Amino acid sequence: MTVPAIRLRNVGRRFGALQAVRDVTLDVAPGERRAILGPNGAGKTTLFNAICGDFPPTSGRIEFFGTDISAMRPHQRTRLGIGRTYQTSLLFNGLTVRENLFVAVRGLRPNRFSFLRPRAGDEGMAKATALADRMRLSHLLDAEVVNLSHGQRRQLEVGMALAGDPRVLMLDEPAAGLSPGDRPELLRLLRELPRSLTLILIEHDMDIALPAADIVTVMKDGEVVVEAPPDRIESDPTVQAIYLGGGH
Repeated sequence: MTVPAIRLRNVGRRFGALQAVRDVTLDVAPGERRAILGPNGAGKTTLFNAICGDFPPTSGRIEFFGTDISAMRPHQRTRLGIGRTYQTSLLFNGLTVRENLFVAVRGLRPNRFSFLRPRAGDEGMAKATALADRMRLSHLLDAEVVNLSHGQRRQLEVGMALAGDPRVLMLDEPAAGLSPGDRPELLRLLRELPRSLTLILIEHDMDIALPAADIVTVMKDGEVVVEAPPDRIESDPTVQAIYLGGGH
């Protein structure tokens, strides 16, 4: 059988007396598109942080392609092949699109602390340019990030997360704050990601999450309550209770 890209077994995360995530068990197959849904406070971002190492689990086990990463630090998980974005933008507003992407590429290399300017034909700069093209930002390479639209900033964040050629890409509410006009472009970008890349996303917007996903996991109060294909999620009575009445 294929080894899961991500395997969680009874994963929990406690903050003092607060049990933010409780006994989460799930497998994400290589190349799968997994959406994680749930109301505010459901534990979605805490679960993301447990997988990425920002807040390691206080119980349970996390495996990445069969390797136990439960106690690894975030940078070690990044080097193994986990890339992610955050709800809050971490872009460098005073730098250009090209420079932000170059910093992301350079940050994963042994010479990342060098103060030397990249030479003509620098491999890292070429990769930054290729990432901009992939994110449909080539026409904005020399634009300062502070001047980008919200949708363009989200595209850039995804491009920076791809800088390390991750095997698993984790997106934390990529559609948050996007205008209705920007959302179809984001969905197109997600659908164009190669199937060699495993995608896990947290999303409130079902119009983004369901078309982008193969499997949907719904959380409430730190626990998984439903796991099903997208075409069964909206009609599921538990999901309807959570989102439409009395489930918060």
